[in-house]
Amino acid sequence: MKLLITSVGSLLGQNILDSIESRRNLISVIGINSVVKNPRNFRCDTVYHVNKTESFNFEKDFTTIIEKENPDFILPGRDEDCVFLSDIKSKYPDIFRNKIPFGSSFMPRIMLDKQKSFLFCKKNKLPFADTFLYKNKNNIEELNAFIEKHGYPLVVKPREGFGSQGVYFVLNKEQLKEVIKDDETLFQEYLGDQKDIFKYKDTFKKGIPLFFQVPEKKQYPAQTIIHPNGNCLEVFFTINTMVFGRNEYVEQIINKDIEKITHQFAKVFYKNGWYGPLNIQMKPDQKGNWKCFELSPRHTGSTSARALLGYDEIGLLTDIFVPEFKIPNLTRTKKVKGQVFKYLQDNIVLDHNKETLKTNKVWKKD
Repeated sequence: MKLLITSVGSLLGQNILDSIESRRNLISVIGINSVVKNPRNFRCDTVYHVNKTESFNFEKDFTTIIEKENPDFILPGRDEDCVFLSDIKSKYPDIFRNKIPFGSSFMPRIMLDKQKSFLFCKKNKLPFADTFLYKNKNNIEELNAFIEKHGYPLVVKPREGFGSQGVYFVLNKEQLKEVIKDDETLFQEYLGDQKDIFKYKDTFKKGIPLFFQVPEKKQYPAQTIIHPNGNCLEVFFTINTMVFGRNEYVEQIINKDIEKITHQFAKVFYKNGWYGPLNIQMKPDQKGNWKCFELSPRHTGSTSARALLGYDEIGLLTDIFVPEFKIPNLTRTKKVKGQVFKYLQDNIVLDHNKETLKTNKVWKKD
């Protein structure tokens, strides 16, 4: 099977590559990436240097590669890629019907924008962290009412973003004044124990540490796949430890309430045209009620860890969309009892490989 991975240089690209490593004798990988100097490019059998997904020229780059390589299956490396792939599938359904394991692009656009995610979930009575979009001084009273309702800390996020980039914790009025200097600011209620964040404020009493982060030891993502017939497959729920936005510890948790909530999301999303991967990040609010705060229509930075624990997302998808290739599904009927630890490793990018990709726009493994 020929597998094409968009944005293969991303952390998600690495997770997909790690997940299929034991099956590379059956899977030829075609990567596309806008960055030349990335070691994940050269884990592919063939890699193409392309424009960024958001650029005007990307569709031409993509269709040219499709015509030349004719991949059997296509997976995204970023949220923006999910929107593009859903759009291109709608545009050319006969070509991409089983190559792209997604439904319509309506839901990826909802999931990409956190304000739209909140409004959609509120409309459909799905549990989502209370969210407020501050636009300018004209709605300062509404912002004050939001703060009165939830108190400090508050979470500030970009409307579109991933990997915890651009996320701040606002602890008081002084910090609030700084963040609303920009015209548009997205606020969310803080989920979890408020004491966890306030205690790190004292870290700065002696000055600014050379290295510092707020440890994220209790991230709770639920991963599932919505079948094209509407069925929600197994829900795999974990507790993760994040270090500078990367998963470095993953352990499965059995939680019937989370399974029920995930099925509720899947049912509503399917009615709105979505099938394929679904990742829901949740935490309990101050009253202990589970709420979603991030949605994603793809695999994640925990994909390879879940595979090691016996939940093979790639195998499940290929079983559904391209069963003729008989890619082994490594999902085990009895899950592995253990924890996954992720550590950094060295990767080399050879100058001659980099120059070949930069000059020729394509590199192939010898």
